[in-house]
Amino acid sequence: MEIIILETDRQPQNNEEPTGEPRTRKRSSLNNNEDRISTLPNVLLHHILSFVDAVQAVQTCVLSKRWMNVWKSHPYLDFNFETFSSLINSDYYDDEVNNFTDFIYHVLVRRSNLKAVKISLDILRDTRCSLVESLIYYAVKHHVEEISINTAHWDMPIVLPRCFFECESLRSLKLKVDGGIALPKSLGLQSLKTLHLGGARNFDGKIFSSCPNLENLKIEDICLDTIENFNIHALNLKSLEILNWRCSRIMHGCKVMLFAPKLTSFKFDGNTPLFWSEVNLTSLDDVTVVLQRYHHSHNYPFYEVEDEYISEEDEMGLGLNLIKMLHQFCIAKSLTLSMNIIEILSEVPAALDKHPSPFSSLKYLKLKTDHKDVTLPAHVLNYFLRSSSFLKVRF
Repeated sequence: MEIIILETDRQPQNNEEPTGEPRTRKRSSLNNNEDRISTLPNVLLHHILSFVDAVQAVQTCVLSKRWMNVWKSHPYLDFNFETFSSLINSDYYDDEVNNFTDFIYHVLVRRSNLKAVKISLDILRDTRCSLVESLIYYAVKHHVEEISINTAHWDMPIVLPRCFFECESLRSLKLKVDGGIALPKSLGLQSLKTLHLGGARNFDGKIFSSCPNLENLKIEDICLDTIENFNIHALNLKSLEILNWRCSRIMHGCKVMLFAPKLTSFKFDGNTPLFWSEVNLTSLDDVTVVLQRYHHSHNYPFYEVEDEYISEEDEMGLGLNLIKMLHQFCIAKSLTLSMNIIEILSEVPAALDKHPSPFSSLKYLKLKTDHKDVTLPAHVLNYFLRSSSFLKVRF
């Protein structure tokens, strides 16, 4: 298609005689059938493919001759079982898992021997140890920067291959294994900045100190039923999340030692308060604490009972443990609490009077709730206002 511009009002230029006839000028020519995406360089095509998983990336090889080998140099390998199973027809789940595993091996074998930026595996089913080990080995060999593994293995904890601890390029690591993952005494990942650890069993936390550049740490659904002291010693840590801290998976009396002088953000979500042995925090700004409404039992310190009568002594013990936990974050400027915490604190006014609020730097108290019509009990509000008269409350 040609675009024609009619210049009927054009004025004659110097030394040019007016003709009285319109002039035409071809501005551009566009071909509606032109494949402009295929003309892009590989680096841009790889960026486009980074938004899809490996199955969809491989499928682009049928688009044209230009796309035939693009996936083979793609630096982002995202193996997602749900996407894979939705594209194949199988009446047996075992066949789907085996085919998915074979697909991963075929991709790794046929891929060009180039650097891999990110490798991820997402299959919330029982997975072969050999598959996880092969992926990690391939990642290390190809100088990967990010590894994300979200899977399950129930027979025994997955053991990381020895070469993993020599990976100098790794900057972000997610290891979330239902059933457990066996951790060594030291990770030794010098370049690691972000770590998401889930499902790990009975480790004392000292591995974190072996990652000197660690800045972001998320610990999720770990089992510490034989650990008395859990250590988090990270000099450069800025963000810490401890999620799904369940009393049934934590040894009664287990205490946490936190040494993170640069920590600015902390989030906790669990069904039993954290018990602290030592805390060293000097830069903390934002704290979020979510505690499900669980109560006292003889076997576990807190468990959920909706309608059972709770004695005044048990309520007082729970309230005191909560207060002791919150006091460790006394330098925080912003504190977000679940409404369950507010309810528990409101039931122990004597404990609030006996243990005055130490939040002298607190500026914002935020309540985490899905309900609009929520009121903050006056004696709980006064508890925080006594130490911070300029406090702003937000819902």
